[in-house]
Amino acid sequence: KNEKDKTTSSMSSDPQTKEDETKVSEEESRLVKKCAEVDETERNLGISEYLTPGKGFSAVMKARYADFLVHEVGLDGRTAKLTDTTVPASSNQSETTETTPAKEEVKQEEEKPSGRTPYDWPALQSQLVDMIKDESIAENLMRVLQTHNKKEECEEKYIVMPALEKDQRRSIHEWVRNSLPCARSDSADGRMRIWHCKFEKEMTNYKTFADPRKKKKRKVEWPKDRPDFLQFVLYKENTDTTTATKELSRKGGKARIGYAGMKDKRGITAQFCTLYRTEPQQIASRRNASGGGNTKQRGYSVVQVGNFEYVSQELRLGRLTGNRFEIVLRNVQMTEGDDGAQKDLLLEAAKSMKEKGFLNYFGTQRFGKYNDTHKVGVAVLQGDYKKAVDIIMEPKPDERKDAAEGRKEWQNRFEKGESAENEAECAKRVIKSLNRFMTAETSVMQSLSRKPLDYKRAFSCIPKNLRMMFVHAVQSLIWNKAASFRASSMDKDNVMVGDMVLAEGKGNTKTITQEDIDKGTYTLDDIVAPLIGTKSVLPENELGEYMKTKMESELGVTVEMFKKIQNKDMAIYGDYRKIFCRPKDFDFEVKEYFDPLQPLLQTDLMKLNDENVDIQPKSEEHNQLKVAMIVGFTLPSSSYATIAIRELTKRPTSNEFQKELKL
Repeated sequence: KNEKDKTTSSMSSDPQTKEDETKVSEEESRLVKKCAEVDETERNLGISEYLTPGKGFSAVMKARYADFLVHEVGLDGRTAKLTDTTVPASSNQSETTETTPAKEEVKQEEEKPSGRTPYDWPALQSQLVDMIKDESIAENLMRVLQTHNKKEECEEKYIVMPALEKDQRRSIHEWVRNSLPCARSDSADGRMRIWHCKFEKEMTNYKTFADPRKKKKRKVEWPKDRPDFLQFVLYKENTDTTTATKELSRKGGKARIGYAGMKDKRGITAQFCTLYRTEPQQIASRRNASGGGNTKQRGYSVVQVGNFEYVSQELRLGRLTGNRFEIVLRNVQMTEGDDGAQKDLLLEAAKSMKEKGFLNYFGTQRFGKYNDTHKVGVAVLQGDYKKAVDIIMEPKPDERKDAAEGRKEWQNRFEKGESAENEAECAKRVIKSLNRFMTAETSVMQSLSRKPLDYKRAFSCIPKNLRMMFVHAVQSLIWNKAASFRASSMDKDNVMVGDMVLAEGKGNTKTITQEDIDKGTYTLDDIVAPLIGTKSVLPENELGEYMKTKMESELGVTVEMFKKIQNKDMAIYGDYRKIFCRPKDFDFEVKEYFDPLQPLLQTDLMKLNDENVDIQPKSEEHNQLKVAMIVGFTLPSSSYATIAIRELTKRPTSNEFQKELKL
């Protein structure tokens, strides 16, 4: 547009210029159309309203994983940041915790069998004669052991001792362990045998007896004045929390790693973790590791730990206050006609966001990659497990060819007749087309291959966390629609009589009265709406009536249905969620750059390595000036950063829309 402003009318008549203008116009039309399509998807999931006015702008989010930084905020208000990778000295460095050979004993074992340090064979023979009172057997044993020590040929592998009393056998075993490192001994039915150690694996009692070369495992006492849990900051790039903690578990032993929340793969995150009675040395990362935050690398993953300390309480899921986000919005594009006042409009959008906040919607990711998890949940609540299975197995866009063919075959499984045999055979074939990430699909197919037509059993074979996800998606959809109704059809700027707020005690609520409003006791930030369940209650105003009506008329779901599916595995009690969310510590800055992949955020690892963010100058390859908006804010643990960005930009947050934007 700036170029068009500078051109004269005569230049505008140039055919090439007109062609370029036509392409720009077509691109704008395509984006507007795509935005409308994706907006329809969001509206179907109840995400339809904005709290603040403005035309908004388009921008690329999470084009690079280093454009999305997340720092966990603990219950004590501290923010998880990797600032120190120093490994403190162990208090148990002198202790031996593993069963390993002592150095001197290993040296002796290496030397004696090789003959470099000869045994005193006559003395050993004399000692054995004193114990067994049989000179010929003692002499024969010394001969066999000496021959094998010299690596000479000898047909005999072991020597059997005469019949001995239990105390005698015990004494000889002890003598072999202490005086003959090159030999082993065992007993059976009162008889005892001694053999050279090189035949140990050939003996029937191999590994039954203790190895004299090894120290007994010593139990290390945990210092009484030290708390039980090692707490540290887990810093990761381009990998998820599960993968990162598994890697640490391999280093630190079998202790379970505790953490307060799962962090996504696509981003750079820092969070607190705990390990029971573990030394920092056991999990310490490679020193001076570099990350991808200051590079253009793709698919590069990093795991680092640091900021070690000991605490008395283990971290569990949910034990956090929230998360601090720093997000880069690249290649900001304003609505046509607004380019000249770009920075002013960005400032206005940021100001409105800071003052008003956003509707605390559940993001589209809550409803699965194909936005259909709530449909499965509705079928389950209605008791239609066949429909639930069919939705899980219905064709999905952009899937691998074999998976797509498997889903299509499942749809046509009854072409030759609706029978258990046809379904079982089809399920067996479909399983082969599924990959290891299709957990729900694999679970139901395996069940139906054994018990065809039993759809309720098939659904119950899905792991519990996935089964709950389907019903939670129904709760989220109802809640989203309720939040939209509260903002669009009721007073979105003021508290109203009948609104609900949280009260003291878990799960307790209070209904706002006129007296509360007159006193100004509560604000919009306090209002909650229920996540429908067996123990949640509805607001006593228009919102409550809307939720009940919408739930029944649009979804065909009632509260009684949530009670009906109650069992030991699925308990849907319900909860409450704040309708309005105001980000804390909101800040932003606008940066100009040329290289589309230019790093724009300084990560924790970059700070540790003294690496700065240096804007690359204009080049022949990258000569077009671009604008990025970098925003920072803190949200409660249950709120979605993508929904906050949706309010700021007034644009859809889905991957489908982001794919249409250009860096």
